[in-house]
Amino acid sequence: MRNTVPALAVLLLTGAAAFAQSTTPKAPSDDAKLDGYLKKWEQKMREVKTLSAKLTRIDKDKVLTTTTKYSGWAAYMRSGDGPSALNLAALELKIDGKTEFSEKMICTGTYVYVFAPAQKEIRAYEMPKGKADGFLDLLFGMKAEDVRKHYDVKLAKEDQYYVYVDVTPKAKDKADFARARLVLNHGSYLPRQLWFEHANGNEVTWDVPTVQTDAKLDRRLFDAPKTPQGWKLVPVKPETTTPQPRVIRQQQK
Repeated sequence: MRNTVPALAVLLLTGAAAFAQSTTPKAPSDDAKLDGYLKKWEQKMREVKTLSAKLTRIDKDKVLTTTTKYSGWAAYMRSGDGPSALNLAALELKIDGKTEFSEKMICTGTYVYVFAPAQKEIRAYEMPKGKADGFLDLLFGMKAEDVRKHYDVKLAKEDQYYVYVDVTPKAKDKADFARARLVLNHGSYLPRQLWFEHANGNEVTWDVPTVQTDAKLDRRLFDAPKTPQGWKLVPVKPETTTPQPRVIRQQQK
């Protein structure tokens, strides 16, 4: 599956005309201000037990000079409390104009199941434990201190609607992307958009026009999928690269 992250980040990400341009000059206190925004974002995500979101994704391939737009949805649920809590997630995207899904993923809390329609396979990946990276984590999951640990971040600008944060991985040789911009809604601090660029110049933009917290979700949405007739389930060895896009994960308190 193509490397698209990531999350919640997924995720998580069109409404470009709504993004007003800021004319506020940068101030010496920008770094402290950004820390405050990251803390508010972390606190908001800690409060989330269920979440549903409408998503769009735009992929720009600079080599093939193509642009592909996807639309779909993502859902998240935290099952249980404390260290034993499970983070459940589901994601489905369709290429605009198509009726069948192009990408689909289900996270049961212990395994990530990635659908590969072209091969008629469901690939099962065991979830890595204690890992905090990946671009969809930037949408719906990281602690503020982990953001600072794994990325160089700076407050790019802000206006009455949004907070714009530029993100660069510190470990560039192991990163999913070369640079990114995370946009948070002012007030709610829920993610609105995540743009990122690969080392080869290809760009991906996740847009989250609609996010609903405390959504009423059916727990069965996150069950391990049944293998459709004519498909096969393919277990993937733990050392194999984590599937893309990364599952939306949320760090616990």
